[in-house]
Amino acid sequence: MGENCPACGEAELIELVPGVKNCPACRKVFRTKVEKKKIQKKEGEILDGEYFMKNTTLNPKYEIADKGITIFREENKLWFAVLLCHNPDFPGIKYVRLSWWKKSVNIHGGMFKIENMDELDNALIALSRFEEDFDDYFELKNNKKISYEPIPERKDVDDGSYVFTLTKRKCPKCAWKMKKSKNHRYYECEKCGEIIVLDDGHPIYDVPLNFLPLSYSTNYPINFYLPNYGITIRNTMGDWKAIVTIHSKENPDKRWLRFYWWRRNFQHYMTSKYSLGSNQGLKWETKKGVMSPNIHDKKLIAPLIKGLKEIKEIWIKSKEG
Repeated sequence: MGENCPACGEAELIELVPGVKNCPACRKVFRTKVEKKKIQKKEGEILDGEYFMKNTTLNPKYEIADKGITIFREENKLWFAVLLCHNPDFPGIKYVRLSWWKKSVNIHGGMFKIENMDELDNALIALSRFEEDFDDYFELKNNKKISYEPIPERKDVDDGSYVFTLTKRKCPKCAWKMKKSKNHRYYECEKCGEIIVLDDGHPIYDVPLNFLPLSYSTNYPINFYLPNYGITIRNTMGDWKAIVTIHSKENPDKRWLRFYWWRRNFQHYMTSKYSLGSNQGLKWETKKGVMSPNIHDKKLIAPLIKGLKEIKEIWIKSKEG
C-alpha cells in the first residue's frame, strides 16, 4: 500500500521525482524525505548497459545502452560515463556516447556521440594530444610552442579524391557529371543522388575522417566562451565536431575542455526563392541536446582515453560476432 493523500485522503500519492509527490485527486503537491542511497564505486568497470538504463534518464525509445564505463561519479552532483549504444530500431548500428548526468536524479547534463570507428580513432588521438601538451590547468606545459601543422601521420594522406572541382563537375562518388541547380546553390548527381552545396559559389564537401589533419586550431563558431586550442575530429557538409579548450571573457585564467558538435540544415538554403548569403543559410548551430559536455578536471582525460579504448574493443568484437 502506498501513502494516502494527507489533504483529501481519496487517493494514493504518486511520485513525480524523488522527494516530490502529488495527489491525482486533489492535485496537491507534497515534499517527502528522500532516502540516501549509498553509491558503490564502479569507476573504470565495464558494466552492462542495463545498469545505466535503470539509473539514468536515458530514453529507451531512442537509444539502448549495451555496455558502459563510469569515468567519474560524485554522488548527487555529477556522473560522467562512456557508453556503447544502439538505436532500438537498428540494433546492428552502434555508436559511442559520452554522457554527463547531474543532480541526485541523474538528469541529462550533456552528451557527445561518436558514430564510427574512424571518428573514435580521431577522438582518441585528439585527447592524447591534450593529455600530452597541457598541464592540470589546461595551460601549455613548459611554455610549449603549439604547431598548427597536421600530425605526422596525416601530412601526406590527403589524395584529394573527395574534392569537387567546378571545371570538371564530376561527382566525387561515382564520377558522373553533376548538374547545377536553377538557383545556383548546389550541384546534384542525377546518377547516384550526391549533392554538393555551394557557399558563395564555392563547393563545400565532406572531408574523409582519415584525411583530417588533427592539427590544433583556434577558429571555431563558439558562442559565450572564447576558444584557446581545439582539434576537429569530424568535418562534413552538415556536421562538425571538435574538442576545444575554452575560457570565459570574465575569467581567462580558468580553462576547461569541451566537446563541441555543430550542425547546419541545408534544406532552407537550397530551396528558398530568396537571396541568402552564407551567413544566413549556412550558419553553424550547436546541435540540440548536447548541453554541457565539459571536462573541468584534466585528470579525467587519462581514464577517459582508457575507457574509450576498452569500449572500442567491445565494439570491434560486436562487429565480429
